[in-house]
Amino acid sequence: MTPAEHGRIVYVTNCVACHNPNPNLAGSKGPPIAGSPRELVYDRVLYVKYPPGYKPKRTTHNMKALPQLANRIDDLTAFLAEAAKNEAAKNEAAKKK
Repeated sequence: MTPAEHGRIVYVTNCVACHNPNPNLAGSKGPPIAGSPRELVYDRVLYVKYPPGYKPKRTTHNMKALPQLANRIDDLTAFLAEAAKNEAAKNEAAKKK
């Protein structure tokens, strides 16, 4: 399996309770997170903080730390990058119709 495929499993197992199953869309509690940079994923997932200079999309503080995912940050980031890329390709194809 690719890192993105592993990341999808991590996402579905741990994130969709709050984030949308499609990470390009807002979830019940969490914002869209497709394309999030690794530094943001790392800081939010492990420490529930934001990287220096980052402006949050929401002001809620519902997220809980998930330290058990420390060795899955790269996989999760790969999945979120792929989701953003697929959405961009879908939008580009729709423009051509």
